[in-house]
Amino acid sequence: MKKTIRRIAATALATVMTVTAACVSLSVSAASGKIRLVVKNETYSVSDGAAWNGILYDKTVDISDGTDALSTVTAALREDNIQLTVNDTQWGSYIASVGNIAENDAAQYSGWMGVQNDWVVNNNLAYIFLRDGDTFELTYSVKMGADIGADWNNPTTALKELSIDGLTLNEEFTPSNTDYTATVGDEVKNIFVLPTAENKNYQVRTYINEYSPVNYGYRKTDSIEVKAGDTLYIGVGNEAWPGSYPAETVYKVHVMAEDAKLGDVNFDGVIDITDATLIQKASIDLVEFSELQNKLADYNGDGRVSVLDTTAVQRMLASK
Repeated sequence: MKKTIRRIAATALATVMTVTAACVSLSVSAASGKIRLVVKNETYSVSDGAAWNGILYDKTVDISDGTDALSTVTAALREDNIQLTVNDTQWGSYIASVGNIAENDAAQYSGWMGVQNDWVVNNNLAYIFLRDGDTFELTYSVKMGADIGADWNNPTTALKELSIDGLTLNEEFTPSNTDYTATVGDEVKNIFVLPTAENKNYQVRTYINEYSPVNYGYRKTDSIEVKAGDTLYIGVGNEAWPGSYPAETVYKVHVMAEDAKLGDVNFDGVIDITDATLIQKASIDLVEFSELQNKLADYNGDGRVSVLDTTAVQRMLASK
């Protein structure tokens, strides 16, 4: 009985199959292309008995015809003559050994896990589908994911880090603060949003101007074109994505003009009817403003956001 339990747990490390059919379908991509494939072991040292430590493989490879991670990884490694063992079980196939480092070598339940775009996948790799431009890591874990950033005992959907290549947040990032601004000039900028989840069991996806979790969103490697007035949304752990689902967290970054003025609540550097409409919606709680937006919305200076501010902005616009 103990042997059976141990076999099940070891298999589950690489082949957890708790994701619903709906979630699997969201991961499917009909398109083929190329991914960056990395095989690494940073948790099991040579001094403790590992055949190697560090990065064994880092190449751009073709996505297999099936577009799934298991077939893509096995095809690439076998083509390059990297030692690979795939075990077939009643729960599906899983990668048991790579480069002469096998499951249970470092400790009971140690083994190989997949990481897709910084998300430690919690499903059989045959059900993880790849898109052109993905980064996929096959990573050895000694502690069932906790040592590579995926801790089942930690339900947080906070970000650990957030930076933007091409923009600077106007205040230091802290995980508990979900609302930020970043300043641009008159130009359109190409940026890369670089979030890291506190717990990599939960996916992170970035969107611009509309938070639409049914779509894939942007990855860390995807360039995003932004201008003043845009808003970036960074979601962590949405229930529509594969994984376990505590309450999600959504971070906002408002891209604001350098000369944002009183009344310019969308930060685009111009006060117009769009701002008046947003102030009106905020005054009746149809939209939620950040602290800075509340200050800019208080056009009449009475210390609160109300329809009176909307009227004041409208009168100013009418007088032009």
